[in-house]
Amino acid sequence: MSSLKVQLTQAAAPSPPSISFVERYKVAVEARINLKHVHRRLQVVAKLLIVATFVEDALRMLFKFDQQQQSMEIAGWTSPALHTLLPLLSLAVQSCGALLVLASSGVGGEVGCYLLLGWCVWHPFMYGQAGNREFVLETATISGGLLILLSHLLLLRTKAPLLGESGPGAVGTPARVQAVGRVLLVSFFLSFALSLAHAWAVSLPLGAGDGPGVWGRGTQAVELVLSLLVLSLCGLVVLGMKSRHVALLLAAAVFAAAVSVTAVNVVTLLLHSSDTFPVEDTAGMEGVEADAATIADHQRYFFFQSMSTVGALLLLVVHGPGPLSADEQDGPLEFASEKTVA
Repeated sequence: MSSLKVQLTQAAAPSPPSISFVERYKVAVEARINLKHVHRRLQVVAKLLIVATFVEDALRMLFKFDQQQQSMEIAGWTSPALHTLLPLLSLAVQSCGALLVLASSGVGGEVGCYLLLGWCVWHPFMYGQAGNREFVLETATISGGLLILLSHLLLLRTKAPLLGESGPGAVGTPARVQAVGRVLLVSFFLSFALSLAHAWAVSLPLGAGDGPGVWGRGTQAVELVLSLLVLSLCGLVVLGMKSRHVALLLAAAVFAAAVSVTAVNVVTLLLHSSDTFPVEDTAGMEGVEADAATIADHQRYFFFQSMSTVGALLLLVVHGPGPLSADEQDGPLEFASEKTVA
């Protein structure tokens, strides 16, 4: 009799709603991969990468202090005292800021973000690179990642001592900081897209005569398509539409490009270690040649700067575009690794 009641109860129970293919796929992925652990590890990786260029630069100040003093003189600082004080300031600000960002998820992490953001503003002027567009825009991209991290740290706390008490204004401040971070995050890629568009425009035959040929037209087409693609991806990030996916794609592209370019440069320097090479991508040193060791030092700096760009993009993947976006107007995706600090 009891078994008959169980059967009748099961028959009367409503059938579960049908699950879409996407939902079934998500369940299958979560069953195979612990997404909470992946998210937590990605947070750590993103933090390590975004401070990579600051740590590398601080270590260079420590172990190559005499060269940094010469760099200050080349940058135009005439006072011998500044040749010593500016590298010491660089060492202190970058090392302290990076340690605070890595070690704290509270006020210390905020202070670390502010220190590194201030350094990003000052850095181009200190080295006389304010006119170097690529240098400035890549620094702006790293600043965007720091702002995304800062907005997340502000949201983790019930009070924001550096910005005032919590409440509607304090809740809105992290969202606005995050939105500004997204705009700065795509600075370098916008420059890249516009450079491709410019190269495509100047290569067009504007008068009578022979055209660029089949190969030239093919190059123009590739430049145009790439520039439109990058501009579209940047627009998605700024608007917050599929921005996590786009940021992950851009991070993979920057990582692959940095590793491949660095590998080629390392092989070239090893094969021609006794030669001199032109100093590139450095304002004020046009036409100057340096030995292989100096060029290797420059290439290492640019590599770690690219890694920090990857970290900035991964921070957007981890923390999302925020409420001022098309994707997360109703609130960000929640993960168990995101704990609220009381």
